[in-house]
Amino acid sequence: MKKKFVLFALTLLLTATSQGASWAGEILEKIKQTGVITAGTRKDATPFAYINEKGEWVGYSIDILEIIRQDVEKRLGQPIRLKLVEVTPQNRFYKVKNKEIDIECASSTFTWQRDAIVDFSVSYFASGTKILRKKGSNLETIDSLAGRRIGVVPNTTNENAIKMQQPAAIIIPIKDRLEGLEKLKKGEIEAIAGDGIVLEGLRLETNNGDRFEVVPEFPYMYEAYACMIPQDESAWRGMVNYSLVKFMQGIISDQPEQVEMYEKWFEEETGVAPYSREAINDYFQGIVDGYEWIPLISY
Repeated sequence: MKKKFVLFALTLLLTATSQGASWAGEILEKIKQTGVITAGTRKDATPFAYINEKGEWVGYSIDILEIIRQDVEKRLGQPIRLKLVEVTPQNRFYKVKNKEIDIECASSTFTWQRDAIVDFSVSYFASGTKILRKKGSNLETIDSLAGRRIGVVPNTTNENAIKMQQPAAIIIPIKDRLEGLEKLKKGEIEAIAGDGIVLEGLRLETNNGDRFEVVPEFPYMYEAYACMIPQDESAWRGMVNYSLVKFMQGIISDQPEQVEMYEKWFEEETGVAPYSREAINDYFQGIVDGYEWIPLISY
């Protein structure tokens, strides 16, 4: 399992570094002129990007964006502000493609089809398609989904995973995970398909979350989260990747600041959505190893 996880990380790394270089770009120049990074993210993707009980925009991806902002500020030698813009599963790619936003970081997964219209950073998290079901349900294996009503947000990698691996599942479109949860509670659907870590965050946030569970142990299909940026912006992508790889190095080497940030969201006993530290260290190591030839010198 460990070898498969690291191989998955290396695949995404090679994808992120094999795209054609174009050293001219508009994004960094725009950021320098305006002093603002306009970043797209989500309000419904716990623990990556969501609104907490105080009305604050928080999450692992929000913290990742702040790390990028700090490094850009150091690199440009001027104050830089982070402006957050809400995106949806339907409009996020077009906002990046049309340069309405400089970057999108939330729970977006790399696919070759998406790579045709936007560029991706190195991956900063790995999850995979699972289901959220009521406890006591016999839904778990991919075979068990045949003929069952599964709620899925349309045009997502989760929809593709279920359709590919179990064509006999009855796909019920849902606007978002919150709508899916309401349908699940009412019995209109029998499970929600989504990224396992996000479904776990949804379960922990809802009242009577102990009535539900996320299964199976290993995803039906692995997926890697990455930031999206407009195409042909090599200097900007390089700066984003620098920040992400430096952060991963800090996690692997147990640097207190980076570890504290990670464990706030994913620590296995106290995090918002527990996730194995050993697993993510293996994943990050695969990415960092591919960047050994890059001197990660602080700006």
